[in-house]
Amino acid sequence: MNVNTVTVQIAAREYSLNSTDSPEHVQRMAALVDRRMRELMAGGVANRESAAVLAAMTYVDELIRAQEDNAHLRRKLDAAAHD
Repeated sequence: MNVNTVTVQIAAREYSLNSTDSPEHVQRMAALVDRRMRELMAGGVANRESAAVLAAMTYVDELIRAQEDNAHLRRKLDAAAHD
């Protein structure tokens, strides 16, 4: 398993990240976080730390909702398969 070091820009700061994911994938993730943090900061969030926490909370909320939707759909598929 190859570990890539990828340099990304998030909220005007540079970070070097080690990942087994492709550099393109890491760049896409960083771009999403960067965009969300910039939106939050443009909307009045005063500092990077607060923007980072709010961005993380937003993405975790989306993840949890997607997992719940996935579980709901799996239950519906299982129920349909047993009918």
